[in-house]
Amino acid sequence: MSLENTFASGRIWEPLYRWEKTPHKVEIELFQSPPVRRLKFLHHIGASALFTPIVHSRLEHTIGVWSLMAHFFPKEPLLRIAALLHDIGHLPFSHAVEKTLGFDHHAQTNLLIEESCIADILHRHNISPASIIAILNQDSPLSGHHTLLGLDHLDSFLRDTYAAGKYTIPPYEMIRKLRFRGEFIETDQAAALPLVTSIIDDHRMLLQPEFLAMDALLAKAVIHHYDADPGVRADIQGMVDHELIHVLKQSKDATASDIIRVLLHEPHRIIIRQEPAPGSIQVQIRKLCKKQPLINGLPASEVCVETASKLAELDSLTATYFFTYS
Repeated sequence: MSLENTFASGRIWEPLYRWEKTPHKVEIELFQSPPVRRLKFLHHIGASALFTPIVHSRLEHTIGVWSLMAHFFPKEPLLRIAALLHDIGHLPFSHAVEKTLGFDHHAQTNLLIEESCIADILHRHNISPASIIAILNQDSPLSGHHTLLGLDHLDSFLRDTYAAGKYTIPPYEMIRKLRFRGEFIETDQAAALPLVTSIIDDHRMLLQPEFLAMDALLAKAVIHHYDADPGVRADIQGMVDHELIHVLKQSKDATASDIIRVLLHEPHRIIIRQEPAPGSIQVQIRKLCKKQPLINGLPASEVCVETASKLAELDSLTATYFFTYS
């Protein structure tokens, strides 16, 4: 079945990887639950989706990560469920809004797994919510604090660059060149370089100042709106992107409503500088996701000089920008 349907079928087609996977009954119920369905209405790349053609949702990403886990770990039901639920705590437009309002989407994900209808579904299938939370809070094939590539980041890198037309090997071909060594993605030297190139290209795209400006200005609109009306701050946890846009358009705060109008209709008014200006928002690029696969059990950069050189390009992306609008 296709992504656009309701997961009522016993098969799920993932078009990016061109394969069909069979969900377990509990997984179908989770895909149909409100916290997971909500992800259809959250843009995966945040506010930059308002002006680029890259508009895939967090639900598409979630299905991709789940299908990867089902492919590589078909007999690990808890890992599969963790992959399915890993993003449910995100706020609208994700990281920019979360950081601005001081929300931790990981903590929100844990809370939804423990206390919402998600917990009811898991209990009905004799699965402990705590066991899923434990996976999400430790290193696993899904993700980790190390520099080795997990399935969450893998899907993001491949999905984003494919949507932008920036890839050397199509994702459905690349994915068949990968395997797991324990908890870590491994490939051969021939595939490592195009995979790492996708990682670099994704960073270059999402760290463009135009992309960063959209998130920064949206964050400013949100903080102005909620400073003017603190009582509605908690409502944002359950919103989706278009609902937050509506709230900001109707905001009593002139700055908030003006900014959202610029983001929606006049992004050409955004001004990008490398020096501060009155009223500008400072954004520093410091955190870079230097992920890589293994080659013969070792990090790719230790085996392949070209891969090491490509990963080193990430250091050149650190920068400081100042954003305003005319």
